[in-house]
Amino acid sequence: MCALWTKDDKIDDARRRRMVLDMLEDIRDQRAKLKLDFDERVTSLKDITATLIEFDDTSLTLEVSALKGSSNSWVGSELSCFFRIHDRETKGREQFLTFQTRISALEQRPSGMIHFTMDLPETVKSAQLRRSVRVSVDQRKVPTLRFWRELPSGAMLGDTKPLMDSATDAARGLKVDNFSANGMRLLVSNTLMNQVLPEQRKGEHFSFHFEAVAEPGATAASFWVNAILRNTFSDSQKGETAMGFEFISEGFIDDDRRLIWRPLKFDEVGGLGKFVFKWNLDLYREKGIGQG
Repeated sequence: MCALWTKDDKIDDARRRRMVLDMLEDIRDQRAKLKLDFDERVTSLKDITATLIEFDDTSLTLEVSALKGSSNSWVGSELSCFFRIHDRETKGREQFLTFQTRISALEQRPSGMIHFTMDLPETVKSAQLRRSVRVSVDQRKVPTLRFWRELPSGAMLGDTKPLMDSATDAARGLKVDNFSANGMRLLVSNTLMNQVLPEQRKGEHFSFHFEAVAEPGATAASFWVNAILRNTFSDSQKGETAMGFEFISEGFIDDDRRLIWRPLKFDEVGGLGKFVFKWNLDLYREKGIGQG
């Protein structure tokens, strides 16, 4: 069993490294600016930006044109890099990301430019706090939702009837309670639950299709996700069961109308965060900033 876990860890490490290298390639090719965030004990300077010059399997080099000079005391300092890139797979989608690293060497070039050599980051994450914000929503924001037990990659659409579908089951007690960019919670009447899903096992995988709108009447965006059931709670007084899910992969429909899954990038469903962010803003406007 230990050997199996070791193999899985190696696969995960290799995938994370590949994601980091792909990210650096996008930064370089798109000439994206990186904002460097140092600890105040290193420097009080703010708005330090840099350009990625080169990278390999162990390090990366940044050109920091905003600095006129620097100190070797910065070597060994840890910092966070924030940046924005265009998703190479989905046209029009932008990602706001961050990674942490350490300065391993510093050089002032004859041109006066400062170059930082930095350790290759171990991972990259979403820079948007909205990914972890969980926002209350209703059917006006998520007009369509249906789910199945996990569908395999390559499944043909229409071959399998969903367990539940908001088009028919909303009137029977299916509703969305809240959403984030990496999970959601459903509320289901105990009557419907007993009919359709009488046994719920934590860790079980389900496939979801849902549509999201920024506001009622706006154009809907379509999402396919695989999710793992993390928790359930049956409230006998309210007569409903809460089901908490964590998203683990996202899907798309290929030219043959087959469902294809791919791992999440940066632990969130691509494009969903902007809806969560908008819904959260709307919630504050409705309640008023000063109200909890």
